[in-house]
Amino acid sequence: MVVFFSAPLLLVPARARAEHHFLPETPEYEAEEHEWGEARDRIDFGFDGEGAAIVTSPRSAIGSTLTGGSGFKLRVGDQLRFPELRFTPEIGYGFEHLYTSSDVGAYSWETHRVFGGARVAFGHVVSPGFYGHLGYGWRNSGDPTISQAGGLALDAGFALDFRLVRHFTFGAHAEYATIDTQPYTPQWLALGMHGDVLFW
Repeated sequence: MVVFFSAPLLLVPARARAEHHFLPETPEYEAEEHEWGEARDRIDFGFDGEGAAIVTSPRSAIGSTLTGGSGFKLRVGDQLRFPELRFTPEIGYGFEHLYTSSDVGAYSWETHRVFGGARVAFGHVVSPGFYGHLGYGWRNSGDPTISQAGGLALDAGFALDFRLVRHFTFGAHAEYATIDTQPYTPQWLALGMHGDVLFW
């Protein structure tokens, strides 16, 4: 009986049997197996911490101008995974505290944004990428000559991610952001760090 079931194996060339049992263990093969062995999509929770450099500073009636700031963003998205590429549609909230100076006192601004957009990243361990968002933003100012206002909010940026463990990435980013609150429209460059936690 054993001979009966083993007989077909004798008809298979020895090279083919060897190739069936012994796969090449090259770095490229291991990377591909690792990539495809993961979930094809994941829930992505992200946090950004950043400083703000003012691009254009609106000047109020009392001479108040923006000088810089700091803030954060919270993001949640669905990360879709392809070989050497990750595409993440996401929504989020952003807050920026902008500092001012003038001859009569300092009146800081607080800006808020709710947004939707996407990001794309390339590679595996080191992943450069780009992102952009559109949404609605508003600002509050202590300056008595500037009323509260809201309008279109947008940002676009570049990110460099590092993925050293399976469910966590971290990195740095630089972005341009603005909120269309005429006639006082803030525009700034945000430079900071971020981290993402991935869940199935």
